[in-house]
Amino acid sequence: MRLIKIPPLASLFFLLVLSGCNYKSNDSRFGKSRGIYIDVVRNQTLAPQLGSYLSNKIRNQIIRRGHFDIKTNISESDLILSVSLTNYKQETEIYNPQDTIIAAGFKTNVQAIVSLTKSGGEVLIKDVTLTENASVLKDGSFSVPSDRQALLSLSESLGLQISQLIENYHW
Repeated sequence: MRLIKIPPLASLFFLLVLSGCNYKSNDSRFGKSRGIYIDVVRNQTLAPQLGSYLSNKIRNQIIRRGHFDIKTNISESDLILSVSLTNYKQETEIYNPQDTIIAAGFKTNVQAIVSLTKSGGEVLIKDVTLTENASVLKDGSFSVPSDRQALLSLSESLGLQISQLIENYHW
């Protein structure tokens, strides 16, 4: 019977693959406060879909980044996140040179006011204003620019900003 020689580097790689990675973040900035309740996004703008888009994106970012556990019951949470949308504006950004009546694109702006409190009532972040903007172009000369893509882009960017704000805030 013949023995097969396995190179040491290959055997080390095989052991690492079998053992897996059991890394866990031990970030002391958060202490024991890891459960977060995300309050309903108050949408005070003329874009009714934006509130639900942003709420979904905030949850996705928090889950993806893994620093907090989202709680569905406010009494089980350590932190409470409140977001309010204001100052939604849509401005014409680009005109078609052959047709000055119809805009070829527009720019949308929105502000989010973010607050984070402990479940006991202590305010950690009070009314921090985040601003985001996005641009939209129309597909053809006879179409109207759709703001859905702009709203999705705004909510994605604001969700990331809010997630980073609560993770990186120095308490």
